[in-house]
Formats: sequence, structure tokens, C-alpha cells
Amino acid sequence: MSNPNDRHMNRLATSPTRPSLAPPRAIETLPIPAEAASDTAVPRLPTTVVSSWKGGVWKTCISASIAERLAFAGLDVLYLVTDDQLDARRRLGISESDPDVARVQRGAGSITVVGLAGAHAVDVLYRSGPGRFGKFDAIIVDTPPVKKGGCLPGVLLIAPTDGDDASANLIRMLRATPANTDVVLVRIDAVPKKEWERDATTIHDASNHAGGSYLPGPLPRTDEVREALNRGQSVWTLPRRGPTREFIQGVESLAGAAWARVRPDTTLPLLAASAASAVHIRGWDGDA
Repeated sequence: MSNPNDRHMNRLATSPTRPSLAPPRAIETLPIPAEAASDTAVPRLPTTVVSSWKGGVWKTCISASIAERLAFAGLDVLYLVTDDQLDARRRLGISESDPDVARVQRGAGSITVVGLAGAHAVDVLYRSGPGRFGKFDAIIVDTPPVKKGGCLPGVLLIAPTDGDDASANLIRMLRATPANTDVVLVRIDAVPKKEWERDATTIHDASNHAGGSYLPGPLPRTDEVREALNRGQSVWTLPRRGPTREFIQGVESLAGAAWARVRPDTTLPLLAASAASAVHIRGWDGDA
């Protein structure tokens, strides 16, 4: 069935008495400035981001350990967790019943854990700042395995990898990393230092990111560190021996780089080892 409105329009279009009209004219389109990507922005507070475009490379282990180390050195740290799993809360001994914004004391300093993502995280980092959560000296950001984890400008980016597949993803991530972000490459799992030195150079060259550095000693995965974090125990209370000592030594160096962004004129204060057993037998005690 035909539409009466269609017949009306046809009569108007073919009416012999209707004068011919000029076609409609589009109004001028006026340009407006686009919101430019702020690749030269700097966070409101010194910020360290631990990110890699691959899961299972101990990002949360590293970021939580750095946050604790800075707190033990007397800083008040905002630990910004952008991963939906909020695994970091458990690793810092925070239970599910604790408030969404949870604070734990470590020595003379503290860690406040907040879960935010996307524009909400950027707002805290670059726009309004973290004031509504408290007063802080530094921010540590733990990210999920996504490419955009490397896109934050003006930060210290710690980028772990554990092999060829992770390194390929890492290169793609670093190609999008702003030029004013400092990158530190970290190798997870024990490999010869010379091999890691070659790999770090390859990643650096392939990513086309100017500058950058790497942690010379690979961070070993150790059951002692994993189990401690899973039960909410600080790695800084573990006996410093074997692979666990190597892990702690590497994180100490990463924490030192984060500290330098907060207190550039001083070095990270030493943290004495926790009381250990009076006797340690190499080859018999764990992680000897």
C-alpha cells in the first residue's frame, strides 16, 4: 500500500506551477581545536608505573615490593591499582572486609591502596591530584597486561619481561611510550647476565624509545617470595639468602630509582635485614 505522504511529495516535486529553486546550501563548518594528547604532561606527584603487555611477569610482586620499600624509607605512598583483580590488596595483607581505600603502615611510612582505572586514574595522576585520598610523597601504579600501560607520560616506567613472547609485546608497548617517560627494563627468571644485556639492547633498539636503562641482574621467581606475598607478608621481612636475596637486591635497585624521583639529592636509606635464625646452613636451609 502506498504512503499518502509519498504521493504528496511526488505531487510537489512534479508540479508544473512550482518554480525551480536553487539547491539547499550547507552552512559553513567551523573548526574547533581538538583535545590534543598530552604526551609531554607530568604527573602531579613523582610516579612509578610497573607495566608490561603480558600477564604473569610479576608486575604486582614488583610494584607492591617497591611501594613497601619506599614506605619503610619513610614515604607516604599512594598505591594506585588499575587492575580489576585488585590482587595487590591481598599481597599487602589487606582483607576483603577492609575499606575500599585501605591504608597500611610500613615502618615510618604508609601505603594507601586505591583501585581506579581509565580517566579516573588519569584524573588523580595529572589533573585534580590525589588530595581526596590523603597527602602523599609518591605514587606507584600497578597495571593489567595492556598496551596502554606504557602510555603514561612523565613517569618512571618499569617494564618486566620473561622471554621472547613477552619481549615482542613489550616492544610494541614501548613504541607508544611518550618520550618524557624513563624506561627501566627488567628480566624475570634467571638467565645469564650477558644474555640479558644483549636482549635489553635489542628491546631498546627495536622500541625506538630514546634513552632508557635496564636492571642488570635478572629477578628470579622464588617460591619463598611468591608464598610470602600470597599470605600478605612483606618480602622485606624474608631472610636474605639465595634467589630470594637476588630478588630483594633487584627490587632495592628499582626502589632506589623511584626514590630518586622524590628525593633526587639523597640516596635510598638502607633497610636493615629482619632478625633471622642464629644459624643458617648453606644447602640445607631453603633458598640456600
